[in-house]
Amino acid sequence: MGFNVPWGDFGIHGTLDPYSVGWASSHGCIRMNNEEVAELYNIIPIGTKVTIVDGIYGDFGKGLRNLKSGMYGADVMQIQKKLKELGFFNGSPNGKFGAETEKAVQKYCKENGLYVRKTIDIELQKHMGFELID
Repeated sequence: MGFNVPWGDFGIHGTLDPYSVGWASSHGCIRMNNEEVAELYNIIPIGTKVTIVDGIYGDFGKGLRNLKSGMYGADVMQIQKKLKELGFFNGSPNGKFGAETEKAVQKYCKENGLYVRKTIDIELQKHMGFELID
C-alpha cells in the first residue's frame, strides 16, 4: 500500500524487524507488524485518503526545524509557497528543498537586509511570518 505527496511516494508496509515499528526508522514510510498490515489491506478500500499527523503544528509537525538542501516535507512546501507569494521563488512548490529554494532564500535575505544564507533556520522562518500556535 502506498500514498503520494508532492515530495515523494511512500509506503505503508510490514517489516521483518518488529523493533522498527513505531519509530522513525525509515525516510517516510509507515512500518507496521506484518499481520496488522495484512488486516489493514483487507478492510481498507483502495483509494482511501490517508492523513499523517506528526505533531500539533499541522504542516510544521512538532515545531519549526532548521532546513537545508536535501530535506523535504510539508513545512518546506509552505515556505516555498510563502517565497513564491513574495516573488522570490519561481518554480512550483513541491516540498523538496533544492537549488531553486536555496536561490529564493538568498534573494529573500538580501532584499530584507538579512545575513545571506542557503539554509532556512528558525529565525528566518519567524522573519517570514511563520508562527506556531497551540
